Amino acid sequence: MSGFEPTEQMVAEAALWLAQLQDERADAQVRQGFEAWRAQHPGHAVAAQRMQALWGGFEPARGAVSRAALTRGLKAPKRLGARSVLGLALAASLAWVLRAEVPVWMADQRTGVGQRSELTLADGSRLQLNSDSAVDIHLNGHQRVVELLRGEVWVIVAKDPGRPFVVRTEQGSVTALGTRFLVRREGAETTRVSVVESAVAAQANGEAPVRVAAGQWALLHDGQVSTPQREAGGDPAGWTRGVLSLDNAPSVAVLDELVRYRHGVLSYDRQALANLRVSGVFQLGDTDAALQALADNLPIEVSHLTPWYASVKLRESESK
Repeated sequence: MSGFEPTEQMVAEAALWLAQLQDERADAQVRQGFEAWRAQHPGHAVAAQRMQALWGGFEPARGAVSRAALTRGLKAPKRLGARSVLGLALAASLAWVLRAEVPVWMADQRTGVGQRSELTLADGSRLQLNSDSAVDIHLNGHQRVVELLRGEVWVIVAKDPGRPFVVRTEQGSVTALGTRFLVRREGAETTRVSVVESAVAAQANGEAPVRVAAGQWALLHDGQVSTPQREAGGDPAGWTRGVLSLDNAPSVAVLDELVRYRHGVLSYDRQALANLRVSGVFQLGDTDAALQALADNLPIEVSHLTPWYASVKLRESESK
């Protein structure tokens, strides 16, 4: 869901699935169920990948003992029972959340879900953080570095030829060659850069930099920078004005974006909605109204079961 950072609920669900898969009785139906869940949303895949990395990422001795104990426990359901398996899964999910969240909680600047924040740095550069975003800021006499820990940042760079302005993520760095650009983390393994004015040098870790010009975007992923592409439509910086502006975009992409601004759960079947496309301007400050606007223009139904749970599905006449 959110670019696609998994929610705590997704993490807990991933832990439960992986606990079931450790059981020697796990059959093809369990594995098919897990694969279906993982394919349902990019956030599920990220949560599963990180949970697997966590369970395989302890210190060698402790890791071997922990995994062996977990496996023994899961192989003896009569002794442990469902509550014990659930406890192990939740303990693992808590450890994962702490490892992922502590740097965000300790960040120099961060925003909550549905919030945006603007700040001016000591050098005169301006940043705007999108919903659920976090950055650390390092300014010294030699360089200016913004470390994007989560979410998305809009940068307007103050000129200072003697101090490069760099935005870093786990995938690499983006160095300003001009003034206005956006950097966005899409899940755990991808960074997207979009340039509004002038150009940037995007560089995957250890690789040669790639120039990305105004009106282009590129991805840093898997140790490389993708070939820069022209923006197909819409306005990637629309969120800085509180709107989501799209032109012939997949409806699922709209829902993915709205999730970033909502508390609770927004449920939808990506495969069922895959062929629906939409153009328009949606207010990010009122996601319920944005969902209703989608329902007014697409053959979908939006149901609000509680203030914290909404679902989107094809109208029955369309799904037959």
